[in-house]
Parts: sequence; C-alpha cells; structure tokens
Amino acid sequence: MIKIACVGDNVVDINYVDGMIHPGGNCVNVAVYCSQMGYEAAYVGVIADDSNAKILTDSLEAYKVDYSFSPIMKGETGRCTCRLVNGERILEDENDGGLVKSSPLQIDNKIVNYLKSFDIIHTSCYSYIDNQLDKLKSTAVDLLYDFSTEWTPDKVRFAAKYVDYFLFSEREDLSDKENNSILTDAVDKYGAKIAILTKGIKGAWVYDGDKVYFKEPYNVQGGAIDTTGCGDSWVSGFIVTYIEQMKKLTEMKEKSDERFISKNDESDVKQAIINLAMCEGNLKARQTCRIKGAYNWGIPIGNK
Repeated sequence: MIKIACVGDNVVDINYVDGMIHPGGNCVNVAVYCSQMGYEAAYVGVIADDSNAKILTDSLEAYKVDYSFSPIMKGETGRCTCRLVNGERILEDENDGGLVKSSPLQIDNKIVNYLKSFDIIHTSCYSYIDNQLDKLKSTAVDLLYDFSTEWTPDKVRFAAKYVDYFLFSEREDLSDKENNSILTDAVDKYGAKIAILTKGIKGAWVYDGDKVYFKEPYNVQGGAIDTTGCGDSWVSGFIVTYIEQMKKLTEMKEKSDERFISKNDESDVKQAIINLAMCEGNLKARQTCRIKGAYNWGIPIGNK
C-alpha cells in the first residue's frame, strides 16, 4: 500500500451563510482524501491549542490520518470566513495563516526519520517551510510541491533543487501561453519528473518530458454543491494512483529479465498509467464537488 505524508498547512473555513465550520487546508485535505481512497496517510504540521484545532484533529482521527508527529503549540488556527456562490467558495476574511505562518513547523531529525518510511511527501507554498525543503529532500522520498497560483520562474527554479513533482494552478493574470510554458519548463528546464497544471473547469494538463496530457473534468450531475478542495482532491487521486502503478511496474521489472519490457512497451505503459491517474483525479474531484466543505466534515458555529 502506498503511504503519503502531507507536511504543512491547516485551516478552518467559517461559513456564516450555512452556519458551519469546516476543517481543511491544502496538506490536511490531501491527507484526508488519500486516506478516504484507502491509502495510509499522515499529516505533519503545527497544530494550535484553540477550539478550532479540536475540529481539525477530530476530523483527522475520524478519517484515520496519523498526526502524531504534529506539535501542539499555543496560538490560533488559520481561519477564513467564506460564503458559497453557485458552489464556488468566496473568501471574505482571514487571519493570514494563523500559527502555521507565524510559527512554521520546524523539521527536526525525528520528523525526518519518520518521513523516510513514506512513498511520497506532499507540501505546498502555504506551509511556509521553503527554507527547510532540503530537510525533506534528505529523506530520499519523492516530494510533491503545490505552488497554487503563487508560482514564478524564480520560485520554481529554487524549488527544483528539492522537488520531484510540481503542481501549478492557473494564474489568471497571465496568458494561456505563459501558463502553459511553466508546465513544460518545470520538466525541461528545471528537471521535474512530472509537472501538473490545473485550470478548474477548463481541465488539467500533465507533462512528463515526452508528452503533454490533457483531461477535461467529468460532468457533475446536478451541478457542484461546493468546489472547496476540488483541486486538492484531484491531485490526491492523481499522485497516489501514479506512484502506486509506477511502483508496480518497477517491481515487475526487477523480478524479470531484461527482455521483460522493451523501451517502447515501457513508454506505452507509462502513458496508460498517467491517463489512469488523471481519471482517478477526475473521479475524486467530482466526488468532492458533491459535498459541503472540503471533505464533508463540519460542526455548527455555535457548537465549537
């Protein structure tokens, strides 16, 4: 079974329209989604000692996400107030990341040794640990980094020293050509194994150095209820499927002689794996669109 560790941010969304508080954040979301799909998942990040953090940890326990290496610290959980308009989350106010930004996770040797047992590590630009990416690299575990819309060529160039899989979200201030170029540059210029570019309802693109793959999102029958976490769920479905299938291919090659698979055969199999992984991403994103909150966990505002 594939094991994924998500290192970094957590947050709660406070929706005064439906009167609910929903836990989430990029790294928490990915950990929960992967656990929902049957994979072993862990979350490592600073957790505050306030009532909102209790909502977060209750949800992690319910979805069997290990957070035993997450330090509990005095402070305020990251939060944002939001409302839904036609299923789209509209942010209205936030506290600038809360504890995750004011006192970022310090990755010590215990955490490094713990992470060595995983197949993939995920983090993001909202985890505020860019100055510690070398410590994640020292685990010798492949690293997936989510730039969201915060990417620039300089940031990508810096991260390339440590990151294996790059995830970008479309920047609306740039042209299609500029957005698409970061996908190929990440691999061809900066050495990523795979680069992913998501554009919401426009679809997702993947580049592996040989081919650009595109997948339109699947139709959500009845329309989206809440798109919160859809991007996170897409990459969750993609990355665990891709890592799992590539691991199987490697194991089969190691148990066979050199005639087991030709170069052309292997290329064909890899293309099939990427297409399958994109389909899994689509399925998980469609499922997420049909629930409220990132992963259908929340409590009434007055009950925390």
